Amino acid sequence: MSGRLLSDKVRIILVHGMASKPDESRLLNLWSEALVGSLELDAGRFAARIRDDEALIESAYWADAVPDHLPDLPGAVQGMRGSLEKALAVRRKYGDAMHIDEDGWTSERVRRFGADVIEALSMSLSVRAEAFSEHLWELQRYHVDSGIADRIRRPLEDALRACWDAGRSAIVLAHSLGAAVAYDVLWRFAHRGEAEFRRYRRHTVELLISMGAPLADPTIQDVMLSGRWLRERKAANVARRRRAWLTNVRRWDNYSAIGDYVCHDLDMEKEFFVGMRKDLGTRHGRRELRDFRGLFNPYREPDGSPNPHKVFGYLIQPMLASRLCRLLKKLDG
Repeated sequence: MSGRLLSDKVRIILVHGMASKPDESRLLNLWSEALVGSLELDAGRFAARIRDDEALIESAYWADAVPDHLPDLPGAVQGMRGSLEKALAVRRKYGDAMHIDEDGWTSERVRRFGADVIEALSMSLSVRAEAFSEHLWELQRYHVDSGIADRIRRPLEDALRACWDAGRSAIVLAHSLGAAVAYDVLWRFAHRGEAEFRRYRRHTVELLISMGAPLADPTIQDVMLSGRWLRERKAANVARRRRAWLTNVRRWDNYSAIGDYVCHDLDMEKEFFVGMRKDLGTRHGRRELRDFRGLFNPYREPDGSPNPHKVFGYLIQPMLASRLCRLLKKLDG
């Protein structure tokens, strides 16, 4: 291991979703607290290189691109921090046992988390239509107003260019409808012919992590910049199908929690990963494209109500921490 900072070699870029947000510095602090707190459980002696490197995690913050956005009030942010600490306490208590693996909801997992999940599922299904419509309205503004859309995409575009220009590796973590923004940004770098994108054609993202993402929903695809080509992903011609995919992502992990109204019942394996493996070749095997479904998100709002869509409950997922930690160690060399 060299004496260089980890951030000299790699950057973790965070992309938030729609709806209200704290200001950039507070949101970055909360995301970092959740992610680093979970990574430390898997990192061992490597933890100090993550914890003490303030430049490792950065934010592609775009909330201010929306004209009517106002940051969450300090009291709401403090409540979020308290809820985050409680979710981290659950992660520390159960460790890797919090992960719901391919065996699914065994009797032991039901005994541990079942009551929480049933409550979350019941609440999420009752608010799904209203909440999803609100998110869709926000994304339609992204689709219709090209000026707003450009401003929304620009922070991630600039962060990636800066990363690649400096010779660093890039890791992107995107939550909720922020995953649609991330997909559109990476899709433009992969396929658009303008010089500002074409000159980065050979650059890649080491890992894309999508959390609570509705990308497999056709309604969402219809309002994405890449939506026209996503509709071609099952065309007879392989060259046309390839135009739908992110050819510049080495690994992609998707995480969805049971009861998450934004990604409920959506199947990324079927809608994205099967086609990407078929059309992009063997480098996109099952280890490189993973769909982790039916997870337990322990986050509860300050009033005690469960929110399985909340990003902090995704950032502390054990499999996310272990896979990200292994990649960081590999990139550190």
